[in-house]
Amino acid sequence: MLQEGGVALSLEKWLEENSSQSTNNDAYPKCYSPPSKSCNVTTYTLIIMSHTTERLQAFMEPLGLMIDTWPGLSEVIIVWNSPRETLSNAVENGKNKKESRYAKKLLLWDEDPSHPLRIFFSLENGLANNLLNRYHPKLAPSNEAIMYFDDDGPFWSKEAMVYGGLELWKRNSDVQVGGFPRNVRYLSDRMKRLQKITLQKSIDIIMRDADVNVGEIHPTFTPLCHKVTGDHVEYNYFSFPDFAGHVLLPSGTILHRNYLCFIWHPAFEELRHWSHAQNHAG
Repeated sequence: MLQEGGVALSLEKWLEENSSQSTNNDAYPKCYSPPSKSCNVTTYTLIIMSHTTERLQAFMEPLGLMIDTWPGLSEVIIVWNSPRETLSNAVENGKNKKESRYAKKLLLWDEDPSHPLRIFFSLENGLANNLLNRYHPKLAPSNEAIMYFDDDGPFWSKEAMVYGGLELWKRNSDVQVGGFPRNVRYLSDRMKRLQKITLQKSIDIIMRDADVNVGEIHPTFTPLCHKVTGDHVEYNYFSFPDFAGHVLLPSGTILHRNYLCFIWHPAFEELRHWSHAQNHAG
């Protein structure tokens, strides 16, 4: 876990060190919150991140079907977290015929200016192999709506993602929409009580169906105070809750493009380092 108040302390430190800088810092642009609704959006970008040719067999066939049949899919970005040579070598070596065929097709799509797919080579853009690269502003997606899949799936149907998920996102474009939620279990009475209050506030907002969310009283952050009050939490690995989710697994999620700016903002560097360390622990 992060130290208590760790993110808040790092944000305070960053604000102190950067208080004199202009809000339009050339080193990093100003971030803007997305609109609460994006009902006029008709196209979207699909992003899949990978780093090994072994996964090509898993995502190339469903990807080809998406490109051919999914309405509104106008851009596909493959975030490749390995050297470019891993793809070209797979084509030349030909030890695995399927990998060779898929690698060749992927490179041909990327070289074709009329094809909606392009490959973003992370290492060539100054990025290390990082699971957060799929959310990097350098990807510069052309659409407001971004749809994500893991390279090993699951790849949900057109009906679920386009006719269901995208339509839901249009009406709630200031939040992440997805189908694989996880949650953190609150174990102390204090946090259970706060969770109940927070959930009720969330339900109230949905029931009012606020168009703009201006003036809405959103749920407050529930702090974890282990040292002070003895709070304990545990991450729920075992089920996908129907409500009170705290995080969505990437595959099958839809996110507004504006959030990329926030995710990689310098102020959140400590949080990114912690997240990266957790994903590579053990």
